[in-house]
Amino acid sequence: MKTALMITSTLSLLASLNVSAAQNCEDLTGCEAKVCHIEKQLEYAKQNNNVNKVQGLTKALNNVKEHCTVGGLKDDLQDEIADIKDDLAEHQDDLKEAMQDQEADKVEKYQQKIAEDQEKLKALQAELLKLK
Repeated sequence: MKTALMITSTLSLLASLNVSAAQNCEDLTGCEAKVCHIEKQLEYAKQNNNVNKVQGLTKALNNVKEHCTVGGLKDDLQDEIADIKDDLAEHQDDLKEAMQDQEADKVEKYQQKIAEDQEKLKALQAELLKLK
C-alpha cells in the first residue's frame, strides 16, 4: 500500500511540475523553450480536438527533441536577422522613393513596415542574446 501511495504522490507531483513548467515557457531558453511552446500548442490542439494540428505538432515536437541544438537555433536566428535587415533596407529605399514622389499613402505604408521590421529585429536580437 505504501508503495502505491508513494507512486501516486510522485506522479501527482510530476504532473503538477509539468503544468507549472508549461505555464512558464518565458523562463526557458533555447531548445527547452521551443519544446515548451510546442507542448503548449499541442495541449491546446488536443483540447479543441484538432486532429490534424495534433499530428503536425506531435511530429514537430519529436523533430525538435531529436535535432534541436543551441548552435542550430543561433544559426536560424542569425539567418532571420539577416532577412529582416534586408527587408528593412528595402523598405527604407521604398520610403525614400515614396517621399520623393510625394505619395503620402505609400510613405505611411513604408513607415509602418519599417517600424514592424525594427520591432522584429529587436525581438530576434534579444532572443539571440539569451542563447549566448
